[in-house]
Amino acid sequence: MSDAPEGLILVDKPAGPTSHDVVARIRRATGQRRAGHTGTLDPPASGLLVIALGRATRLIRFLPESPKVYEGTIELGVTTETDDLAGRVLARDSGPLPAFEEVRDAARTLLGKQRQTPPAISAKKVDGERLYRRARRGEAVEAPAAEIEVFEFDLLEGASEGSLPFRASVSKGTYVRALARDLGALLGCGGALATLRRTAIGPFDVTSAISPPTEENESTLSAAAVVPLDRLPLTLPTHRIDVARVARFAHGGPLPAPETGTGWVRVDGPGGRILGVGELRDGTLTPRIVLVDPPA
Repeated sequence: MSDAPEGLILVDKPAGPTSHDVVARIRRATGQRRAGHTGTLDPPASGLLVIALGRATRLIRFLPESPKVYEGTIELGVTTETDDLAGRVLARDSGPLPAFEEVRDAARTLLGKQRQTPPAISAKKVDGERLYRRARRGEAVEAPAAEIEVFEFDLLEGASEGSLPFRASVSKGTYVRALARDLGALLGCGGALATLRRTAIGPFDVTSAISPPTEENESTLSAAAVVPLDRLPLTLPTHRIDVARVARFAHGGPLPAPETGTGWVRVDGPGGRILGVGELRDGTLTPRIVLVDPPA
């Protein structure tokens, strides 16, 4: 097995590079070929990227995915093709902007579960192809609305000249750009996302994140920055097995389980060491993801 680190790294992405760029830097800095993030950030956005390394990439779907917390600013009076200020301007409203109280009341109507239409230019796939690729060919395609939830949408102090600082806590799959667009539509003046920073994903907070390595300091990444496999906060109940059953689990063999429940579980061995993920059904634990090698 490689000596490259395995687990999670929390990275504070600066505005500019793509999420893929940051993952590539981490891959080079750690020597770990298997790496992937748990949720992308658009290039103009900054903030938290959770990057899985090695065997942790097999556990991404079991990591907490929400709430996702963002801070940023919305520009009222403008509509763009991307729903942010990076896109081509489609319209500007030259009339008086709404009062703060009206904006606040409109923002409150966007709370809760709802169906949200993704931006026309985004990484959302329609018929197996990302919308931005189809947009480059001049195709006008509207993605179907998706079920999302907005837990918090607070306007912060400092609003001026149509620029609205905000803080939003949302579910997985929510486009904050679309939230800005929808707020502007409710107000009748248009709106676009001006700046965005992700500060948290579930239990992960940007205050615990590191700056991404650069070409000049790729070799300085500390192993202490990696959250090891055993400490990953999986959204699964834990099923523990004794040392006598570790070998059978490592070989992928089913094990008798006294639990009457069904579903996926994290499987730990002695000392809390994570062995993998299994499925409980009809009194049997079946290995589904094995993270350990069989004993020699």
